[in-house]
Amino acid sequence: MSKHDSSFIENEINEVNSWMSEFIIFLRDFIIILIAVFFIRIFLITPFQINGQSMEASYHDKEFILVDKFSYLDFSKDTNDSIEGTIGKYTIDMWQKIPIHVWDPVRGDVVVIKPHVDKTREHYIKRVIWLPGDIIRFESWSVLLKKNGADNFVKLQEKYLTLANSGHTYLPEYIEGNQFLVPEDTYWVMGDNRQNSADSRQCFQNCFQADINAHFIKRSNVIGRVLLNFGYFNIFSNGGLLKDGRITWTHRPRFLSHPRNATYPELDN
Repeated sequence: MSKHDSSFIENEINEVNSWMSEFIIFLRDFIIILIAVFFIRIFLITPFQINGQSMEASYHDKEFILVDKFSYLDFSKDTNDSIEGTIGKYTIDMWQKIPIHVWDPVRGDVVVIKPHVDKTREHYIKRVIWLPGDIIRFESWSVLLKKNGADNFVKLQEKYLTLANSGHTYLPEYIEGNQFLVPEDTYWVMGDNRQNSADSRQCFQNCFQADINAHFIKRSNVIGRVLLNFGYFNIFSNGGLLKDGRITWTHRPRFLSHPRNATYPELDN
């Protein structure tokens, strides 16, 4: 074998080794990225697209949002349904041996929940109104609250409601009574579009023959709180990419400037 042939074979081997080395590095980096994305989506943040008008005019149909899961991360109690289906109950049980509890939902937070009422629509976006131990009363199409430990009911001033919805919070006619005590480790949530929202008032779909606890959302079924709003535009229809190349948003992104939480100063008096 000539020196020329030997040099050619050596160059071929070097090229193959170089290609294999680059492929291994790429595969390593790709796996690291996948693992990072997996843990970010399971434990930190995850994207959703809103389907429906139950939160109008605070949030709009088809808007893209980013949900903060870390703030409500809780392995200290029951299995968290928001991650059980993804990484398995056995893994959750191992995590529960380490009591991780960041914090709980706050009154006024806009949250994504999983009430397990409809397999075709698993997730809902609602606002947390009443906390464990609170007593709710519906009166004259308004909502009243007696905080846990308080003596009197206070009418909530819900400034995030539109004029069409303010003073129009009703209970379905088939619901018995107008007053509810929120059990421990559960929450009462409602949509801002009070005239078109399936929420705690209707047990999210239908309260017929349902247990009284069907009105409330379990702590373990709260996925996270809404963090960022990215708006929405449809490139293939009106409000999308126009012929002149200008982008007109159907719903302009608001990022952090959206009513993701609310305060109720009337409760502090």
